[in-house]
Amino acid sequence: MKIDTHVHTTCSDGRKTATETIRLAAGLGIRLLSITDHDTTDGYATAIGEAESCGVGLLPGVELSTRDEDGLTDVHIVGLGIDPASDPLRRQLSLLMDARNEAKEQLLYNVNDYLVNKYPDWDPVSFDSVRRRVSGVIVGKPHIYAAIMENGLKHGILISEEDMYRIFKSPGIETKKSYELSMEESMSLIKASGGVSVLAHPFEYARPDAVMKKFKRLGGTGTELCRYRQKTKMRAIRELEPYDRIAAERQMNLDTIELAKRYGLKLTACTDYHGKGGEPGMETDEYGIDIRWLL
Repeated sequence: MKIDTHVHTTCSDGRKTATETIRLAAGLGIRLLSITDHDTTDGYATAIGEAESCGVGLLPGVELSTRDEDGLTDVHIVGLGIDPASDPLRRQLSLLMDARNEAKEQLLYNVNDYLVNKYPDWDPVSFDSVRRRVSGVIVGKPHIYAAIMENGLKHGILISEEDMYRIFKSPGIETKKSYELSMEESMSLIKASGGVSVLAHPFEYARPDAVMKKFKRLGGTGTELCRYRQKTKMRAIRELEPYDRIAAERQMNLDTIELAKRYGLKLTACTDYHGKGGEPGMETDEYGIDIRWLL
């Protein structure tokens, strides 16, 4: 059975609308899909009806980034089976969205300052021009990069996506959100919204074992097997030749299965698809996982 319980749309930092994503999933034979945009469930306004028309099973979801704590940084929790219209969820998502957008505005300011110092003729990009690229309400790094790249081309300046993301992460440029939830708060919110908590892409973290151990202690339900070969922002993937990425991905997923057994977590399969690089969908038979808990 082909599924994908972690994809993004233009409502956050994806490249395709919810409607386009559903239609793509249907064309690829995906039978169960979760749109898990960052800090928003707005995609479900159109996704539910489209999924019914296309015959795709839709499991409502959302992705929450958590506050750094206990030496664990930028841990992401996916809520599956949530009620997208839950009042407590929508109130918190509004606060998180505002904090995310404020951080992105500051990030753009910092990047402009960096580029002015590097290129004296640089014409700073306005946040309004970035916002105009956003179909939903969440400003993401892809929107900032697209605006920077377009502006750079006007001045004969070419900045690769890899270089841009390296700049985003540089000391003095990288920004932190003013409001974030802890892992425990995120999981409580998901539970109050009728969903279950799933630890996203565990091998993106420096210490997957420690993250999973804490996640389970806090009451987590499952974790993801992931199409890591498509995650070229991960240094452990980016530095490999394309044919070596498949082997690395398989080892990461086999290690995830062992950790999930150790901590009593269920498994799902996903790609973290953003509309670029690869396509959504993983076959559950690839690792022989039981997904009845999702149905």
